[in-house]
Amino acid sequence: MEQRRFFLVRMVTAAAALIGASLGVLVAAVAIPRRRTVVRRWRAAASMFDLPPSGPLVATLTERQADGWNETRKQTVVFLDKLETPDGGGDGYQALSATCTHLGCRVAWNADELHYKCPCHGGVFDRQGHVVSGPPPRGLERLSVRVNPETAELEVEL
Repeated sequence: MEQRRFFLVRMVTAAAALIGASLGVLVAAVAIPRRRTVVRRWRAAASMFDLPPSGPLVATLTERQADGWNETRKQTVVFLDKLETPDGGGDGYQALSATCTHLGCRVAWNADELHYKCPCHGGVFDRQGHVVSGPPPRGLERLSVRVNPETAELEVEL
């Protein structure tokens, strides 16, 4: 009789431990967020022949983002520009984010004054994206840009 009680106590204790461990794993899976891996991809932005010589070209890149059942579209506005390389041996390209580093407003190119200007708080950036004046703490974000040799498209890494 006592062996049966001992066996029953062990079985109940084992079952309780199994249920507790399962609940612990479940709580940890819900409470601890998963690490999101940042996937950067090259996106076609514009043809290299479309760039004007006098200033940057504005390109809007759209990405689809799936989050469970919801699917959203994220738009990223960039400035594509053709620049002389320091050695004078050909042209280089740059891509700058159109988002001001102060509060996230969208900057615009001012062709008369040859600079980018933020309409929110008056931040001014030169053609290379460096801060000239105003409250922005740093220059415009530089994005990686390359030329696709097969299509002559400028591609930006987002």
